Amino acid sequence: MQNSPEIENIIEQSVAIAKNFNHEYVTVEHLLLALVSHKPFKKCLNGFGCEADMLISELQNYIAGFHAIKSKDPDCKPRKTNSLERVMNRSVTQVLFTGRRQVTTLDLYLSIAAENNSHAHYFLLKYGINRQEFLIHWQKTYKGGEYSTQLTEGQADEVLNEYTTNLTTLAREDKIEPVIGRHKEIEDIINVLAKRFKSNVLMVGDPGVGKTAIAEGIARSIVLDEVPEFLKGFELYSLEVAGLLAGSRYRGDFEEKVKNVIEALTTKKKAILFIDEAHTMKSAGNSGNGSVDFSNMIKPAITKGNLKVIASTTWEDFYESFEKDRALMRRFFKITVDEPSKESTIRILNGLSQRLEDFHEVTISQEAIDTAVEGATRYITDRKNPDKSIDLLDAACAKQKVKGNKNIEITKTMLFDEIEKYTGVPADKLNGDNFERINSLETNVKDKLYGQDEAVDNVLERVYVSFAGINNETKPIASFLFMGPTGTGKTELAKLLSKNLDMPLLKYDMSEYSEKYTVSALIGPPPGYVGFSDSQVQGGRLISDLSKNPHAILLFDEVEKAHPDIFNIFLQILDEGRITGSNGKEVSCKNCLIILTTNLGSADSERNNIGFGDLQKTGEDDKAFKDYFKPEFRNRLDKVCKFQKLDMLSIKKIVIKFIEDVKKSLHEKHNITLNLSEPVVEYLAEKGYDSKMGARPLARKIDELIRVPISKKILFERIKNANIMAVLESDSIIFNVTQKTTASVGADGIIQVEN
Repeated sequence: MQNSPEIENIIEQSVAIAKNFNHEYVTVEHLLLALVSHKPFKKCLNGFGCEADMLISELQNYIAGFHAIKSKDPDCKPRKTNSLERVMNRSVTQVLFTGRRQVTTLDLYLSIAAENNSHAHYFLLKYGINRQEFLIHWQKTYKGGEYSTQLTEGQADEVLNEYTTNLTTLAREDKIEPVIGRHKEIEDIINVLAKRFKSNVLMVGDPGVGKTAIAEGIARSIVLDEVPEFLKGFELYSLEVAGLLAGSRYRGDFEEKVKNVIEALTTKKKAILFIDEAHTMKSAGNSGNGSVDFSNMIKPAITKGNLKVIASTTWEDFYESFEKDRALMRRFFKITVDEPSKESTIRILNGLSQRLEDFHEVTISQEAIDTAVEGATRYITDRKNPDKSIDLLDAACAKQKVKGNKNIEITKTMLFDEIEKYTGVPADKLNGDNFERINSLETNVKDKLYGQDEAVDNVLERVYVSFAGINNETKPIASFLFMGPTGTGKTELAKLLSKNLDMPLLKYDMSEYSEKYTVSALIGPPPGYVGFSDSQVQGGRLISDLSKNPHAILLFDEVEKAHPDIFNIFLQILDEGRITGSNGKEVSCKNCLIILTTNLGSADSERNNIGFGDLQKTGEDDKAFKDYFKPEFRNRLDKVCKFQKLDMLSIKKIVIKFIEDVKKSLHEKHNITLNLSEPVVEYLAEKGYDSKMGARPLARKIDELIRVPISKKILFERIKNANIMAVLESDSIIFNVTQKTTASVGADGIIQVEN
């Protein structure tokens, strides 16, 4: 003998009511209040003609006046009274006499009604709940303590109002947006709904393509009488599976709700059920120790044709749930919902613009709509139209609403600001208002990078094409291979472009990816390996970085050190402007500048030909380039930029560049001015530059010959507020220090000079 979950729930509620009032005892009246507050029993009372809410209110007021059983201990656990003990024993005895195994709510009611010397019995009499009449009503409404197989029209409406949303009602109230450009999909769905058996549709498409809007469009078509004869008069109900799970505390609650919904829809006859996020049907309500879930409960109804269902899900969830459950999938007809074209998206936004204008109290220009679609399509690559275009336009309108700008026209400039916020692409690049930046770009780069004018010109030519907006939109902005000896400015040029173009620099040292397994570090581990489903991995470092920075410079440094399998990734990036992670996540590189650097051929070029002194080999870099890189890789590069060895003038400029950093530090921290004589500059250039190592040794030589000696003078000779002149004497650098003088005018008008 055991109590059912709902009886246990009612008993728990009665104890909770007593504790809430700080009562020392749980009485029959506490139990009656918990029983009549129980939703199924309350519905039955209302159906019987009893004002259940008034009964609950009177019981609450009566119980609130139980001053005699108030407990002094707020943490006291309420105890059962003798009368309550009799009620519980009587209900158990009733069950045993009828040969059943569980106490139901009817047993509890009958036992309370038999407790004549109680106020609970009085309240039942007051509200006309006659025992015999109520028992007849219960038997008509319920069967064996459960809902009968056929609900009344009113009961069906109650169930559907509680667990579903009537989309056709929303359409009648004009609360649904019109669907545009989806006539083919709607026609296909109507054809499936016309079937005798398995008239169920599963819409599959990427998030944001408008699957829910199509279902709402069908509801709108029904209301406007734009459907075939067999669909006229139908109601379309939207169900959220999560809403059924909410509040289902005990085993059996969820199954009861699902059963009620299915029976209510069957009772209504002309009803269609729309299930958004249909993958949640799988395992919903399954506690892990059985196979009873929402999908298994709904299978019989949708197979017989008693219920028409329209469901929607994404491709990822389709493969995860529906593809694995063939028994469920065969009951649905799959319809693919693709992303609309740019033209269709513009028509959709034109249809929505009036509602956006009314809501935000603005005016939307056609130019703004075109810009929203163009910008979303080109720069927001991780989402789908029309959702992303609508978001851009809505955000631009909302921004003006927040500012309090009413009746203002939304222009393309406002859309550019939103695109910059979403993607990081500078607004001046989007609207072409970047003349000053482009005009000074060449000067700014060449002022910092010396002796590589040809390579800089080759790179900037491709950048100009992109800023003009006439580059190939299916590929990255540009892709370059920088070839040349180490220390000639390959990485420095990438840094300068990043700084002057306001594009973040994503640098990857390819020496870290020399093993085959390191491919997974870039695009994520393959299925079956540790970390494949880890959300923190995000498909690998490259996938994660591009998701956060879709407008960036990708620098793959020293690519010749990478494993050959890495170059298969480069093929996809350079040709299609996208990359797919091992978990299927695709990111775009179309707004990226791709730079690869290599030292191939430099070592061979440095080896002198035998017998020819300082003469060096030529063409070794071209030979190494063709030997190492496959034709399909070479063919996808926009330009191979060769960095030349630095001449003496360029080396001296680099010396001055490094010395400027030293000067700045000395002046800011110690008020020391440093100057170098020309022989010192030439000496540093000669001693610091190595034709095989490039300009990098210069920094180390300047540290050795300039920074270290001056640091010692500052620390040990206490130099500050001084002028230092570096001169060359006997093949060594000498520092002449003179104190700075400051002049001031005294009280007598005489100029005083202080050292």
